[in-house]
Amino acid sequence: MRAPQAVVEVLRSEGVDRVFGNPGTTELPFLDALVDGGIDYVLGLHEGSLVATADGYARATGRTAVVNLHVAAGLANGLIGMLNARRSRTPLVVTAGQQDRRHLLQEPMLSGDLVALAAGASKWAVEVGRVEDLVPILRRAFALAATPPAGPVFVSLPMDLFGEPAELTVDPVLARPRGPGSPDVAEARARLLAARSPAVVAGDGVGRAHAVPELVAVAEALGAVAYHQPMHDAVDFPFSHPLHAGMLPPTNEGSRTVLAEHDVVLLAGARFWPHHYTPGPPLPDGTAVIQVDDEADQLGRPVPADLALGGDLRANLAALAAGLGSGSAESAARAAAVEARTL
Repeated sequence: MRAPQAVVEVLRSEGVDRVFGNPGTTELPFLDALVDGGIDYVLGLHEGSLVATADGYARATGRTAVVNLHVAAGLANGLIGMLNARRSRTPLVVTAGQQDRRHLLQEPMLSGDLVALAAGASKWAVEVGRVEDLVPILRRAFALAATPPAGPVFVSLPMDLFGEPAELTVDPVLARPRGPGSPDVAEARARLLAARSPAVVAGDGVGRAHAVPELVAVAEALGAVAYHQPMHDAVDFPFSHPLHAGMLPPTNEGSRTVLAEHDVVLLAGARFWPHHYTPGPPLPDGTAVIQVDDEADQLGRPVPADLALGGDLRANLAALAAGLGSGSAESAARAAAVEARTL
């Protein structure tokens, strides 16, 4: 099949049922292929709100959303939404039609270095240089967008690419492997049970992994106070739960002060995103840190972890909860004390 049809077939096989876009001339071959491709086109009148709409759709459905923008101007307007999606770990594949490469040297209207423009707001930004690379790049884009840490991936599609005579084969969807529960779970469980005053910091990784029940079970078994990470954008622990003590302050000093009474802190998919600068780390010196996260590059960040559990976050929390059982008498007493303070 030709390039426009190959793009549509890749989208269909990736489970895409609609494309969010604000098109121009460079996107016309792609739009023509969509007509018979069985994929809806959601038109937005400005790229800022359009990318935000795609972000919301990805969050609501749990699937990677696709946005189609128009050359440099459209991409520039969409950058704020891409930055938000990257911060919130929302999987997006963002494409933009580039001008015909045969006259780029003449700096045609609205052309520009799209890859450089998108790089700061993307996990990966690439321009398809050969029509034969089109399908592999799109497959990699979908895989990267959904792999933790999820986020936007940008692909520039030069207009002349769609006119090349190559016949393309659509390769299968790339596997998205998920790691098994970490073998260090038993050690983490033992450290938590031995804690004098354990605390849980619930991060947005928990909400994205749909692991709230598992984290609640861990907190209940330990009788641990549960805080939301600073500047969270999801419900990662029930606000009405008696163990919930609110959001940590959005400064390192504020978080450090709140957590000073705890000797062991479980960081579950959590980040310490400050809103204002204050010196020092977000955790007190001497506090033991156990981290559970499915983003490998976040292990040991922003503070060194005494024990870090990588792999599937939900599986690790479920394994922790299963081993903790109903908790000890000490944990029950801690839970009662926390509940009494919140009444």
